[in-house]
Amino acid sequence: MPITSHLFEAYLKCQTKCFLRSLNEPSAANPYSDWVQVQQASYLSEGIKRLTQGVAQNECITRPITGQNVQSVTWLLAAENPARVQNLESTIHAVERLTREGQDNLALFTPIRFIFTNKLHRDDKLLLAFDAFVLSKLLDREVGVGKIIHGDSSATLRVNTDALMAEVRRLNEKISALLSNNSPPELILNRHCPECEFQSRCRQKAIEKDDLSLLSGMSETERRGHQNRGIFTVTQLSYTFRPRRAPKRVKSPAKPHYFALQALAIRENTVFIHGTPRFPKSETKIYLDIEGLPSNDSYYLIGALVVSKEKETFHSFWADHDSQEPDIFSQFVEAVYQLADFQILHFGGYETVALKRMKARLPESLHTKIDVILEQTTNVLSVVHSHIYFPVYSNSLKDIGRFLGFEWAHGENATGLQAIVWRESWNKTKHTDIKAQLLQYNQDDCRALKHVVESIGTLISSAGAMPGHPRAPAINTEDLKPASRGSHRFRKIEFALPDFNVVNRFAYFDYQRHKIFVRTNTSLRRALARLPRRSRLKPNKVLQLEAKKCVSCRSKKISQLKSVKRTVIDLKFFKGGVKKWITDYLSWNYKCTKCGDLFTPEGIPAGRASKYGHGLATWCIYNNLVCGQNLGRVRRALNDIFDLDVPQPTIFRFKSALREMLQPIYDRILAHLLKGSLLHIDETEVNLRGCNLNPA
Repeated sequence: MPITSHLFEAYLKCQTKCFLRSLNEPSAANPYSDWVQVQQASYLSEGIKRLTQGVAQNECITRPITGQNVQSVTWLLAAENPARVQNLESTIHAVERLTREGQDNLALFTPIRFIFTNKLHRDDKLLLAFDAFVLSKLLDREVGVGKIIHGDSSATLRVNTDALMAEVRRLNEKISALLSNNSPPELILNRHCPECEFQSRCRQKAIEKDDLSLLSGMSETERRGHQNRGIFTVTQLSYTFRPRRAPKRVKSPAKPHYFALQALAIRENTVFIHGTPRFPKSETKIYLDIEGLPSNDSYYLIGALVVSKEKETFHSFWADHDSQEPDIFSQFVEAVYQLADFQILHFGGYETVALKRMKARLPESLHTKIDVILEQTTNVLSVVHSHIYFPVYSNSLKDIGRFLGFEWAHGENATGLQAIVWRESWNKTKHTDIKAQLLQYNQDDCRALKHVVESIGTLISSAGAMPGHPRAPAINTEDLKPASRGSHRFRKIEFALPDFNVVNRFAYFDYQRHKIFVRTNTSLRRALARLPRRSRLKPNKVLQLEAKKCVSCRSKKISQLKSVKRTVIDLKFFKGGVKKWITDYLSWNYKCTKCGDLFTPEGIPAGRASKYGHGLATWCIYNNLVCGQNLGRVRRALNDIFDLDVPQPTIFRFKSALREMLQPIYDRILAHLLKGSLLHIDETEVNLRGCNLNPA
């Protein structure tokens, strides 16, 4: 099956989408996806029309381009030409032909792609690179540059497609392998799903499989890590959560989101409270929601639900076009700033980003007021993300609000993507019905946020069932039984899968051989005694050192070479005892481009002699000299107490190493004694010129 630009575009978003398109699977209704296709087709048609206006009719063609007699062609522009070569096929929006003066007089062919959005992404450049790749195969010459015409202003961007060719080739190989396989790829839900025509189909499949990708926010690395541990479903993940207490001495403990606890909430249909969620207290609460178009970073609607002393007032600030954005933000700032003791609650970071961006476009007299408003904002999502685990797959306002019983006026169509469609349609038609839909949607978002905040307040103040959900209790994770030590009981383990029972049964063989049979079998005991013991050298401290200057000429023109790692095994002495202390030093070999010297940074231990630290050497010599143990027994003591297997020759070299280190101190002490006029020797026999003298 040929790899088309349609399939290439789908593969950039999702492998499953590419596979379904190759099978011509019928797509379900997705208003946003349908709108995007209509917008792209309309923009392409208008763009081709503008492009062909300045070209003579005999210099513009619409037939397919062939690779024959390329030098003899006279056309300057080819529009909407399907290009086919080998197993590749692309409908190139336009191809521009330019003659180049020089010895070869070769013409330059430049593919052009039209994108209706104002912002471009890497996928758009890769699509253009795919067009250039197909065109280069067709014409049998390099196509190193392409153009993208995009946005409301029809801006033109030149793209170096030659730099993307290697990635295009790799993607073509992956797509070819995907299409040659009859089995579908692994189903993985991602951020593109709300924009896809196969959204409902894939989500239903994922729910039937109870797939981990249902949990929004879980990265690919985390999901692969769980799968490597044998965890493939949300239900399996729910059994891995273990309540842990935060360390008492930590002042600001981390507040991660535990996907295992999220899975447990879904499995038990229970709301879990982890930690202590708090909202600032104030007399006036403002529930804020801002609507905008992400394609051009514009904001057209601000909704604010003001609640003060059980009295509600809703404010809407609407902008017909971009030039009115500063006006609606100025009105909002003035309306909020005059309130006393207010707190602004919003869901996500979109609202604060909008205020910070618009601050630069507002008068300086409002900057101080905006700073005050920003200090009084609270992101409700950050509280939910760390502390509240609802039995939903994502922490979106729509999912949480619907779980808590709130209903939007437009039902399932109430989404952020649908709001974009409404606004773009209003920009063209100016229909009052569309504006009313946007105003209602914005107000519903504010009231849904209020409903969520009040429900969380009820959860915090009282334990029990959720409001409106008598079957969905709320439980604090501190009430869960923690995983305590010593709670294991010898019994027959019940596994979820029968195969795990077989694995567990054979896993005990090695344990019985090493721990039980060795007590009764003399030959086995001797054989195991000869096995080398491998001590665990988990570093207590990791130091990464970098060089800024050459150690010889002090030049800053240095370059990194091979990485260097040194491990120092030492003993660290405390007031109450001594413990094994492992330090890893990480750095690089450096070369000075000025003097050519090779060096490592200062502080990196050099050679094998520095593998063992000073504390370990002094402990060994102390036990040898003061405690009267021979070095063989000292070596065995290191193995028994600290699980350190130090080679015997190294133990004996500790004496000479310490002697060399202490020799300068010994020489200075001796020189100081010899400088004095009196040398007092007590209880020692001394020979002076053949005479034995006893000081006693």
